[in-house]
Amino acid sequence: MNRRLLIIGLLLSVLSFAQAEPKAYDLVKYRGKAATVTIAFDFADGYPQASEIKITDGKKTTTFRLDGSGEMKFAPEKAGGAIKSVALKMGMDDSAPAKVSGSYLAGGKSVPFTLAKSGK
Repeated sequence: MNRRLLIIGLLLSVLSFAQAEPKAYDLVKYRGKAATVTIAFDFADGYPQASEIKITDGKKTTTFRLDGSGEMKFAPEKAGGAIKSVALKMGMDDSAPAKVSGSYLAGGKSVPFTLAKSGK
């Protein structure tokens, strides 16, 4: 009897630890194109610091992270690419809108774009 209770107790404790932790934010995906590039924005609604933008030009993809300015401005993880920065027209604390507008800076020119929510 004691052995059975011990096994049940162990199983219950293992199962309680196996439950997933709730996420602190929802990941909302946006996609769009501008000029010759494809833009993918993963917005961490509720924790914008976890957001990232990936811009693909041909076969080269560059990842951008928030630049620490307190605004939705992104800098490349690795310097040296053609696109120097990305700015979105939304606030850090905004909820996920249906569309996001912004621009990126490449070759000294600002290129505007609009992204739409994507289920992918």
